[in-house]
Amino acid sequence: MKKIAVITYHRSYNYGAVLQAYATVKFFENQGFDVKIIDYYPQNLRGFGTYKNSFNDVSNANRNFLVRCILTLVKTPGYKKLKKAFDYFIDKELPLTDSFYSLEELKNNLIDFDIYCTGSDQVWSPFCTGGDLTYFLDFVKDSIKCNSYAACVGIASDTFLKSQEVVSNLKRFNHISVREEIAQRKLSSILSDENREGISLDLDPTLLLSGEEWNKVATNVTEEHYIFVYSLSMPNEVVEFANKLAKSKHEKIIFCTLDNLFAMKNKNNTVNPSPEEFLGYIKNADYVVTNSFHGTVFSIIFKKVFFVIKNVNPNHDNSRLTNVLSLLALESQLVDGFFSPDNLEDIDYLNAEHKLEAMKKLSKAYINRIISE
Repeated sequence: MKKIAVITYHRSYNYGAVLQAYATVKFFENQGFDVKIIDYYPQNLRGFGTYKNSFNDVSNANRNFLVRCILTLVKTPGYKKLKKAFDYFIDKELPLTDSFYSLEELKNNLIDFDIYCTGSDQVWSPFCTGGDLTYFLDFVKDSIKCNSYAACVGIASDTFLKSQEVVSNLKRFNHISVREEIAQRKLSSILSDENREGISLDLDPTLLLSGEEWNKVATNVTEEHYIFVYSLSMPNEVVEFANKLAKSKHEKIIFCTLDNLFAMKNKNNTVNPSPEEFLGYIKNADYVVTNSFHGTVFSIIFKKVFFVIKNVNPNHDNSRLTNVLSLLALESQLVDGFFSPDNLEDIDYLNAEHKLEAMKKLSKAYINRIISE
């Protein structure tokens, strides 16, 4: 049995991060392989987006120093509970190696695997990883096969991707797979002089598992007849759309966010669920409103009536959202925050499923190429 090591962005207390790591492992295990996630856990990535790092998290970035201090202190008790739920899921569901707290420690204790794979999610986004080359597998010996699966570059600059360190590492890869077309175009251009196969465009691993498989992970929630609104920060356009939808459909709203101030103001209808409960809230919702990539993906998996609100902040990238919606012919679910009764038309999931199955075959074929060599 081949042994596969996966390095990914799995220690973030972020629903998409831990659930994509879970999906990657499950898919490889379903193919009969021994899989481990390298528990790379450097100081700069610990607790991103949680109480440990809430002073600098995305929802506080534009607030002054005093407000950020107050919000961090007030929110800490809730985040401790959330951290416990995430740690439980990570320890229970993810097969981890021993923990490595630095690149040097990882290099000095390199474990023997047949294949190394980086991805998925924003492993090549310097915004998330600080440009850490560990996610480009620069710690792996030249004699060992290196691959990526559905890696995302986020808003990485061309300067970063064209740097000598990044390019030299990418040239060592047997196969390269990315999640978005923009990453495929950029890396294809950068590596155009290489005598290699093209850059593969593949599904986020959460979409490789069936709805039935995710049903087994989701926890049933007792709430009924609600709109689930999920956003890391909670911009006005998301809230306003959700409020208008709730008024139109006479339904209550349940918010899920890392926006400290918003959560404090709306504590009676804001939740901090575990990863399993997060899936349950989406599965049981009548409607979902989100500006999140994985909020969108799980809405599709559970065949919900959902609305994706465009990010108007220039520091946020919409390409991840537009890419997955375009692949499945669901572009009509991307709205600019303007509510209209026309938005409430039924979603053609039959057509989306056909397209998804075709993409699954391509992504599974790519993975089979990795593991068969």
